[in-house]
Amino acid sequence: MTACAPQGYEAATGIASQTVQDIACQDKALETKLWDGLKTYLLEQKTLPEADTFKTALHEQLKSLAAKNPQMTSAQKADLQAALDQLVETILEDAPAGERVTTPEQLLLLLSAIDVGDRSTPFRAYMQDKVQGRFAQVQKAASVIELSCDAGSGDANSSAGIVEPEVGVPPGNGANAGAETPADSGQATDSRDYTYHLQQAQREGIPLATFGGRWAFATAYQSCQSVQLPALNNQSTEISGISIVGKHSDGVGSKRMIANLAQVQNTHAYIRDMNTYGEGCFNVRQNPLIYDYGGKPYATTSADSVIDLFKNNGDGTSVLGIDCSGFVFTALATAGLRLKEGRTLKASDSWAWGSSSYVEPQNNGLTCLSKITVTPTSSLQSGDIVAVYGHVLLIDKVGADPFGIASAKTEGDCAKITSNQFNFVVSQSSPNKGGIGINYFAARDYLPTSSKMNDGLQKYAKAACLAKVTGKSSTPNVGTLSVVRHKGTEACKAPRVKMARESCIQTCSSLVR
Repeated sequence: MTACAPQGYEAATGIASQTVQDIACQDKALETKLWDGLKTYLLEQKTLPEADTFKTALHEQLKSLAAKNPQMTSAQKADLQAALDQLVETILEDAPAGERVTTPEQLLLLLSAIDVGDRSTPFRAYMQDKVQGRFAQVQKAASVIELSCDAGSGDANSSAGIVEPEVGVPPGNGANAGAETPADSGQATDSRDYTYHLQQAQREGIPLATFGGRWAFATAYQSCQSVQLPALNNQSTEISGISIVGKHSDGVGSKRMIANLAQVQNTHAYIRDMNTYGEGCFNVRQNPLIYDYGGKPYATTSADSVIDLFKNNGDGTSVLGIDCSGFVFTALATAGLRLKEGRTLKASDSWAWGSSSYVEPQNNGLTCLSKITVTPTSSLQSGDIVAVYGHVLLIDKVGADPFGIASAKTEGDCAKITSNQFNFVVSQSSPNKGGIGINYFAARDYLPTSSKMNDGLQKYAKAACLAKVTGKSSTPNVGTLSVVRHKGTEACKAPRVKMARESCIQTCSSLVR
């Protein structure tokens, strides 16, 4: 029967078995395990799942459930089956159709977004409500049946009945997937090494988000030196050897590939002076990380999965590298900072949050973030997140007068503030300098390359200036851009997510810039 079954039927049966088991046992983790099962299916099968295949698998599991629960009437079985069918149709037909999903990678990102509660677009808000309604229907249909927990046919200890890929094994066969790397995976440094750097940062008054960004930065380049280098500016060398080879499947971003490795090695600011790497380190010089539009860190759905920047996740192009939201999430997660209170912090959530998620955090369920308030004495701070629809970044360092407003005395002076007066450094993954990827950039030189970022931050600067000269605080609402800050409360902290090969930077004397 398996040989004649549709593609993915065996994996679908595993998910169906676990789902029915969770229903029988009234497991509150039903939703989480179903989402993880579907995401693991996409990672393993590398194909779009058919709703009919999943419905058939669920029907078979319900037959087994009914056979072991003779008290279940035919009407009750029909109601539960109808509720499950509608849930499957909503997740695997309505949601993909609404966002015109055409690839497994796109569906992985969409299902991840629905899983975490993303409401960043009207359609996603609508889908949130619809999916939650479908889950409620399933629970209601099951609640009227006194089911035996032992009646489920799945393994209650499995994750949706699917064996997850081994951590560090890429799901695709990209150009870098088969690159030779040291035998030591270096997946996680011991806590003393991380703690040493964290305590050093705390002594220096460095916010957790900033520290997480620097930890992620140094790990990405497998180099202590990379964090110490000056921020990029107008005089920094443009990278050679990276080519644009087309458009991403969303029709917006560009796809980039390494056309000439030697040129990249000689011009990339963060690897050109790196000739050797220590034991257990990834050879970034031979396999450079560049900007990958749509690229996310590799992870599995397991709770203890590491964030792996050195395996291609398959959602951008075949190069190694991540996009802007992938970097920001990595920075927060590796510092143990949640985006939502009560949600387990895990590596696979990097697939869920895009740049638009951060623009209106209060409307999007990001309960651990809030828009900043500018006061007569304070405005932009290190660790703040700046987001527009299309890009998101971290503030790494700020000068004594980040918005250049110290000399302003009147409201008229505030109207003249421009970004060339700014004094702060951004930390991001961006296509600047020919596609560099993860970088530090002087804001006054970076912002002219991004009109939305430039215009929005100039409005924040003027608001900060007005607060200074009038003595009145305000929370800017400029519409297209937001500066948000992590609350740092205990409810918004969690055990940190480790990064693959972070042991490589354990010898760094300091991550203070």
